[in-house]
Amino acid sequence: MTQVILVIIALCAIAGCAPKSGSRVPDGESRTPESGPMSSPEEYGDRPISAEAGADYFLRLGGGDPYATGMAYPLFLALMEAYPGELGRDWNAFAEKFGMISDPEAKGDPRVLPIGFHLTVDPKTNVPWLVANCQFCHAERIRLPGGDRIVPGMGNKSVRPHAYGAALVRIGTDPGLDPARLTALATQRAAAWNVAWPEVMRRPIVDATLAAFKSGSARRAAWAKQVDDALPGRTATIESFAFALGERQNQTIVLPSTIGWVKTPDVRGFPFRETFSYDASGYGSPQALVLEADFLFGTRAEWYLSHPHIATSMYLYLKSFTRKLPFPKPVDEALARRGKGVFEARCAECHGFYVDHGDDVRVSYRERVIPLDVIGTDPARVKAVTADFVEAANRFEMTRGYTRVRNTNGYVPPVLIDVWARGVFGHAGQWPSLEAMATRPDERPRQFIVDTRGLYDLERVGVRHEIVPRGRPARPLKPGEYLYNGDLPGFRTDGHPFLSNLPPADRLATIEYLKTLSAD
Repeated sequence: MTQVILVIIALCAIAGCAPKSGSRVPDGESRTPESGPMSSPEEYGDRPISAEAGADYFLRLGGGDPYATGMAYPLFLALMEAYPGELGRDWNAFAEKFGMISDPEAKGDPRVLPIGFHLTVDPKTNVPWLVANCQFCHAERIRLPGGDRIVPGMGNKSVRPHAYGAALVRIGTDPGLDPARLTALATQRAAAWNVAWPEVMRRPIVDATLAAFKSGSARRAAWAKQVDDALPGRTATIESFAFALGERQNQTIVLPSTIGWVKTPDVRGFPFRETFSYDASGYGSPQALVLEADFLFGTRAEWYLSHPHIATSMYLYLKSFTRKLPFPKPVDEALARRGKGVFEARCAECHGFYVDHGDDVRVSYRERVIPLDVIGTDPARVKAVTADFVEAANRFEMTRGYTRVRNTNGYVPPVLIDVWARGVFGHAGQWPSLEAMATRPDERPRQFIVDTRGLYDLERVGVRHEIVPRGRPARPLKPGEYLYNGDLPGFRTDGHPFLSNLPPADRLATIEYLKTLSAD
């Protein structure tokens, strides 16, 4: 199933928060919508289907349906004020806490949304609603010697979506969550931050939102605890789907005890893929796969029935996705030419062939699944797709006839354009650098401290990290660091021996060639 991560945001269960009718509204003001209306802000209205429109949805707007997937902005600001320990008191503290990217154009302004959030004005209430877009997880900040670079579409290695969802669940299950207090705080914050908050809409919105928020948080409390300590940049995708499907179908879906963690992928390879996941478990209509997750996590089916242009435009954008991300240091051209020959002889059958064509790279790639007994990498992600999960996913009425799910018993080799910048590597982020991948599996680092705020390691080609020798405890972690433990189930560092099986000189040459697989 697609990893376009409007998915995880909706784990907070703030769906269904449309205000209910009741209050008389003075003439000239927005009228309170009926219970469960379809709120369709102007920016989500019908527009020509195009990749350009899809870029707008991916980079800025998100998939829409703000009543089902968002929250009234003044109320969210009130939650920040009331629960600074959970959310942070402003957007700078929020981004710091959950590993998001502060908008560099904000120049430190704590009132500016981080990359991945958007405000859309609800025409029924004139209130801005906070919604997420794909860059919540699919945008990365790479720290380079010449300065930071924000890279759209690349998986964020710092973001902590599960921690964000768990924080919201804790707030939602707080017995002291008081509508009157939150209404007052929302009013204060709206006035201080110059946010529209019509008086007649305040309590209806707060009461309806909190009713759904509390109910959803209570249902999700046990689940949120299971994934609260997820490593930065990782998601429990299948487990998230299973939980949402179980709620929809009123059943418990049997999964293994080991979570099949995956890192947020780079979408750069999507133009060449037929499916979008690490194991090709979800297949079928690509337009449905692009936004299928939204159905499970709050978006109402009627939203996409009335807004079919969103999914189609998003698909066109992803199928034409490109960017310029050249390796930022000189490349040894002679060594890279030698590496190209080695790569095409030993690696290209799985990872594709790459031909320079002016300022672009032409790719010849055929998607395939490499069985577990061949690839040898950690099986937890594949095993998460149980027969119980497959049956429940294929029974889901909203995607029946459009997509299906299967257990493929293997992983799909990725397209390698811009691979130099994707560290950590592997489906679970189990290798910190290409150098580590080129090391024999039994000699690879098993425990290492990742520095998510450090300069990108252009020498080892990966994230800056410090290896923790076996049998020694890790030193105390600094802000922005985390410990990766390959001895834990789901995080094994063995497998994929193919690069390390090459003679040492060929390994170095192949890595030098991989540096060139970017548009100039």
